[in-house]
Amino acid sequence: MLLPYAAGVKRKDGRYLQLFPGVQGTQRVVTLPEGWLVDVTFTHVPQPHTVTVHGVTVPTLAVGARWLTLVPTQGHAALLVILNGETPVFAYVDVCAATGLGEDGIPWLDDLYLDVRATLNADWTPGVPEIIDADELDAALRGGDITGQQHALAWATAREVAAQLTCHANPLLHTVEAFVLGGVASG
Repeated sequence: MLLPYAAGVKRKDGRYLQLFPGVQGTQRVVTLPEGWLVDVTFTHVPQPHTVTVHGVTVPTLAVGARWLTLVPTQGHAALLVILNGETPVFAYVDVCAATGLGEDGIPWLDDLYLDVRATLNADWTPGVPEIIDADELDAALRGGDITGQQHALAWATAREVAAQLTCHANPLLHTVEAFVLGGVASG
């Protein structure tokens, strides 16, 4: 379902190697039945990054980190899973109004500001999820960057994703896990 587009919706795409100054690595896009998977491994990171979720700090951008972003063809949530080597450490969900594939073969999403994040255990079970950036969502609504319908969709989607993560039932996470554990190499 496509919602009325508001001019201030942020379009994001999978150009991760251009996102951070000085990083180097490999990137490919793999088409899966559920959507497009951007698979990035960082080989040079001038300034590593970490994130803290519920008191647990995990590396998110470091040499050897692998980012797997599944941008679905349907739905309103795109999932980034970060691996430290072969171990999953972090899940980050962008709530979005729409997704697609650019003419250049890079997937994109129209971000609806709210995000859901959780640490990941080595067995792929999520820690306690956290919905973040509500202040940005509310500011976008007040500023006319999103519609009231998009604001409501963002909250409904974020709550659904958080509930799915809580009971380890998020379909996108299961798809990424199967991709990693199955060693899919086609692109």
